[in-house]
Amino acid sequence: MDINKYGAKGKLGVKQLYSLAELDEGQIYEILHLARKLKQKQQVKEKLSVFDGKNVAIMLKSSSSRIRISFELAVNRLGGKTLYLSPSDTDFLNGLTYLDAANMLYRYGVNGIVVKNLTADEISQFKTFGKLPVIALKDGRGSPCQILASLYTVWETAGRLSGVKLLVAGDCRRVNAEELNAYAKCGVEVTLCCPKECLPDDELFEKISQFGEVKIVHDLSAALKNADIVTSVHGEENVPALGAYKITEEALGACPAAKYLHVLPVRHGEEVEDSVLYGEKSVAFERAGNLIYAEQSLMMLLFR
Repeated sequence: MDINKYGAKGKLGVKQLYSLAELDEGQIYEILHLARKLKQKQQVKEKLSVFDGKNVAIMLKSSSSRIRISFELAVNRLGGKTLYLSPSDTDFLNGLTYLDAANMLYRYGVNGIVVKNLTADEISQFKTFGKLPVIALKDGRGSPCQILASLYTVWETAGRLSGVKLLVAGDCRRVNAEELNAYAKCGVEVTLCCPKECLPDDELFEKISQFGEVKIVHDLSAALKNADIVTSVHGEENVPALGAYKITEEALGACPAAKYLHVLPVRHGEEVEDSVLYGEKSVAFERAGNLIYAEQSLMMLLFR
């Protein structure tokens, strides 16, 4: 399905989102199309009041300033208010289950809740209550809003999703299945480029290949020549062979049209040269800004 020919309906069909794996291609496009409209409106300083009188609770088990700041800005720009329950607010949950908390927040008049790193039992409790819209986040690249921001940035950068060639370079044992499956659902062609000691194991490869062929290559220079979007992934482990897979200005020059995308934070000088990250070929910080619009779009479709 071509995202540019997709006719957005303005509805998602669900009230709670725990993983982007729960959404099909059309539902993802609904979010991205609304994100584009929201960005266009805010770029021309149009005042939005669609969340006027609405309250969104942000409830995090561990401190995450980036999540808090982005969601507070996203809600504020729509005219709503946020209620931040920090990890230090242990008194709120003292003796309460998440089912209890969902009931209470709903009765308080909260219109939606953003939570992070729920256990399977906690997810079940929110689903059991069912009346309170929920966005469940995770750490890293598999978090729904992070994936949506990346997809939107690829669409904005390449002008399409179907047929876009994405190259993931580095330690491919660390790739996220939900992220790559979302790309594949939208027609993006995924290639992994890594040394042999950094290949994904059979279980991970099976997970990332659910929605289309994932190619694996070892020659970075050759792979870059065919790429539209390039990203990198590294772990904490020091693997000497990964030095040859760093994205450099010289290497990226082999494909003038390719853009560098990253979720951040990045391992400076190991994954990518700073001259690439901060240069004209980078859309990493544009992607960071697009996170606001992805969050707004998802909240509008779920919380309204």
